[in-house]
Amino acid sequence: MTAKPILTSLLLAASLLGLSACGGSSSSGSSGSDSVDNGGDNGGDNGGSAPPDNNVVRFILMGDSGSASNGAYAVGKAMAAVCEARGCDLVLGLGDNIYESGVTSVMDPQFEEKFELPFEPVDLPFYFVLGNHDNTGFFGGDGAGNATGEYQVDYHYRDAEHPDAPRASQRWKMPDRYYRFSEGEQDNGKPLVEFFGIDSSQVAGGFPDSDENYSYNNFGLAQAEWLKSSIETSQAKWKFVFAHHPYVSNGSHGNAGNYDGVPGFLLPVLAGERYKAFLEETMCDRADFMFAGHDHDLQWLMSQPDCGKTEFILSGAASKTRSLEGRNSNPVFYEKGDSYGFVWVEVKGDQFYGEVYEVDPDDGALGIGSLTDPQPAFIRSTLQQPAEGIASSDAFTSPLQANPEFDVYGEEGNLDEVQSTFAEGFTQLAGAVNDPTMAALINAMAQSSVGLIEVLDALSTGVQKAAEEQNPDLLMAGSARASQALLYSLQQLQAVVDSNESLPAPFDQLGGILDEFRASVPSADDQGSGEGSADLRSLTDPVKALAMNIQGLVDAIEEETGVVPVVGGSFALLSELLFDVGRTLDAVGNASTAELGQVLVSLVEDLLNNILVGIIPIEQFAPAEVTNAIGLGPKFLSSVLLAVVREVTFVLDNTLLALLAPLIGALDELLLTPLFDGLASLADFEF
Repeated sequence: MTAKPILTSLLLAASLLGLSACGGSSSSGSSGSDSVDNGGDNGGDNGGSAPPDNNVVRFILMGDSGSASNGAYAVGKAMAAVCEARGCDLVLGLGDNIYESGVTSVMDPQFEEKFELPFEPVDLPFYFVLGNHDNTGFFGGDGAGNATGEYQVDYHYRDAEHPDAPRASQRWKMPDRYYRFSEGEQDNGKPLVEFFGIDSSQVAGGFPDSDENYSYNNFGLAQAEWLKSSIETSQAKWKFVFAHHPYVSNGSHGNAGNYDGVPGFLLPVLAGERYKAFLEETMCDRADFMFAGHDHDLQWLMSQPDCGKTEFILSGAASKTRSLEGRNSNPVFYEKGDSYGFVWVEVKGDQFYGEVYEVDPDDGALGIGSLTDPQPAFIRSTLQQPAEGIASSDAFTSPLQANPEFDVYGEEGNLDEVQSTFAEGFTQLAGAVNDPTMAALINAMAQSSVGLIEVLDALSTGVQKAAEEQNPDLLMAGSARASQALLYSLQQLQAVVDSNESLPAPFDQLGGILDEFRASVPSADDQGSGEGSADLRSLTDPVKALAMNIQGLVDAIEEETGVVPVVGGSFALLSELLFDVGRTLDAVGNASTAELGQVLVSLVEDLLNNILVGIIPIEQFAPAEVTNAIGLGPKFLSSVLLAVVREVTFVLDNTLLALLAPLIGALDELLLTPLFDGLASLADFEF
């Protein structure tokens, strides 16, 4: 779902500078390509005096190169000197190729000003990927205009498509937004190295792109499947992924999942949480190295537990510099800020050898000691590592995958006592049922109901805490938790369907009911820009329809003979809770801020009253010793639930409204945005 304007206005001020700071302070729609033609006379040039050797691959890593600064010219000269002395086959350009806002056409003179001229000394193919500055939509570096990046792909083909206006050189290589190519050869004839260039801006750019060609479904999933399949089928000995945005970084942008200090649980796209999931599903523990830029410094980082054997080199100082901030303090072999530079790599057999060069444009020797005998600032050699066998992930292609760490009882809230007593009672009740299938259904109904109670608890408690502490983040956190609780509830039902191939009638209808619900929820791409109640109804109507369908199942249960009556009571209660969730979402979305506290008071009371009514049929049919043992009798009803009703009503009605005043105009937006973003993703999710 596209971020709503009020949410953007609150968060943009805090994150805008950090995100667009890929430009930083300077010290001065694609299907992917499977191979690349090295192109013309440059493809076979090793760039130096070292003799060609097909069993060795040597290349340069440079990122954030497109400013045409004095530093960029110095880096170009230093790269040429290193290639002359060491030998080079190619250069990897790690994004932000044209600052500050990309190019406006394939004929844009910035191609010559910011690439051809600064790096003219390096007569090699440059394989580029796109950065957020190359995909600008509104302001430099927002990453919201992915169509802009297409011009850089077009530049690869300009000579063929515009023979009357050829490029200054044939060095620019970008046959697609994501692509693969190989270099070198093993003794068995298979490639020594294969490179996989990916378009991280569409996944990690932060701000939504209104062009559906670059939507999650139309672009993100396709690229993920391509990368995963390409790496798995590659016959190369070494596999390298290169992109603009890093997986981990000690620079100012930081790690994916916490980019620019934005908490991932609040804004998973802006924080790079979705990009982190993308990389962990597609390349972690499969690729030997990932190369990136984005932060304008030089880092050689160690492998990470969640990414297996994969190591990381960040080289984003080709034309701009920035101080290291140590935002995430990842373990490193080397790191350097406030310096221009690049990395030279040699791959031979089982060995990966790298040299980091720091460049000083004010030094006659460019900071590398000697132009004829360049001296690196850091050297490291490592042997190829085996895969560590980390657990596979589908967290990206299943966008609302349940968080394995999600605990439906893990957060304090107003309804905690209701949840715990409710769950304990139903667990013991299921134990008194002799039929294992019926007992499993009761347990599933109970856990699903607990999850639905948590949806309302997370929303109401989030509002209360946000008001008490005057912190909108707490409200958004509650809303994000509510979406996880809703998913948890649906998964409990699906688990019963999946584990029982032949449920007796009428329970065999449950699978079809869940399939119908999933199909009725619109995807995030169908939500448009969000104009209030219309979009809200498109999300809440499926919840209400699910409630009605389950109520229909209850009616069918009543018509069947020989069915344990308590199961019917469980389904009836579940249906009532689903109706409560749907009404809550509608009420919160349509009520004014001044009425919101009163709306929640009414809905919480209604919820608890429904629990009272829903439990009564179970109490009627369950054995007396069971109801007495688990507290489902009058004592439970009066002392626990009614006490909670009074407490919640007092808190909301007497203290909350006054505290809400500073949040007027933003509360409903903050509350609904993460919840409905999650709910919209259910259309693409397999429970």
